[in-house]
Amino acid sequence: MRYLASILFLIIIFVGGILFIVLPHKTISVNEKRKLSPLPSLSFQNYYTGKYSDSIDFFYSDNFLFRDYLISIANQFKEIKGLKSDEIVIYSKSKVSNDLIDKNKQSINGNLDTIKIVNEDHEYQNIKSVIVYKNRALQMFAGSSKMAANFSKLMGDYKQAFPNLNIYCMAVPVGGDFYLPSNINKNTEIKFINSLYSSLTSGVLPIRAYESMKPHYKEYLQFNTDHHWTGRGAYYAYVAFCNTIGVNPVPLEKLNRKVIPNFLGTLYYYTLSEGLKNNKDSVEYFKVIVDTKSEYYPKNSNKPIKSSLYAEYAKGGNAYGVFLGGDFPLTKIATSVKNGKKILIFKDSYGNAFTPYLASHFDEIYVIDYRYFEGGVKKLINDNRITDILFAHNVFMFNASYTISRERNMLK
Repeated sequence: MRYLASILFLIIIFVGGILFIVLPHKTISVNEKRKLSPLPSLSFQNYYTGKYSDSIDFFYSDNFLFRDYLISIANQFKEIKGLKSDEIVIYSKSKVSNDLIDKNKQSINGNLDTIKIVNEDHEYQNIKSVIVYKNRALQMFAGSSKMAANFSKLMGDYKQAFPNLNIYCMAVPVGGDFYLPSNINKNTEIKFINSLYSSLTSGVLPIRAYESMKPHYKEYLQFNTDHHWTGRGAYYAYVAFCNTIGVNPVPLEKLNRKVIPNFLGTLYYYTLSEGLKNNKDSVEYFKVIVDTKSEYYPKNSNKPIKSSLYAEYAKGGNAYGVFLGGDFPLTKIATSVKNGKKILIFKDSYGNAFTPYLASHFDEIYVIDYRYFEGGVKKLINDNRITDILFAHNVFMFNASYTISRERNMLK
């Protein structure tokens, strides 16, 4: 039996080694959303420094036989252990590779990065905390009244620079207040939003998106597997915006509803939770009934590229890109409304799902993604006779010094 066991073990090792050599190797892990380590090149320098042997280790671990299947099994075991209470699992360590997430640009809103929060009496870190509750992934938010006051001052500076413009502030909830149990979440989002709005400079008007969304929280307002809100969630924020500026919102039933199925978002790839994998999303969007022409300006370019309000080719993990086609430094939307009203929106990617609704009420819409836009905005505002400015961010971004510094520099 000892001989048979030894022979069987050697056969497994030998066959596994042969298969590892002859079978093709993947370059990207779809499940982990990252590039896999390639076979390193041998050189004297790499060998002498030990970099070659380390790279061989990475290559082998990334290309192990049946790797995706074994990772799936491992994740099912992880669902059983860890910080767990009833239907709650807390994840606090990222599995998303930096190959696909540019932290300097905060390419997924910065929500998955470590966020420094300054409280009244101390500093602390909100480190990549995601909670999966009833197979829905939600991010933990903790805000600071000091940071709210800092952002309020920034918007006051814009009001001072453009006293004749209408300036609005819209803080978007990220779902924790609506969908997490009270023993986990203590309404931290609305507390921060109220702090932000109470400190607004005279003439800067708050958009009560939270209050407009809350009565509809049982509807599909937030994705199960992604950090964004849905097209329906953005619609109720649009209703709040219309109520503030004194126009009638277009009824939801009059818009052209479309759906992109089988969407797995960033928080699934962050956690690789089996519960999320089995609770896929659909990207629901509602097309406005006015004619529009869109163009965007790529980074470091003054030449516009034609685009559309809805990139209906978007699918799979990129399905949220149906809204505006994704994130660009500057997007311009011309509509058939022709009422002379022109709005400039400062946004993160939450603004993508919200912006199309405004095409029913403005002649032109200019959309700046604060993460990518370079330069100043005074010439843009004056040359295009902007009448309204809207700061539309999720609560994480209103609580981030990076957002403040970027948008303050644009005013200089």
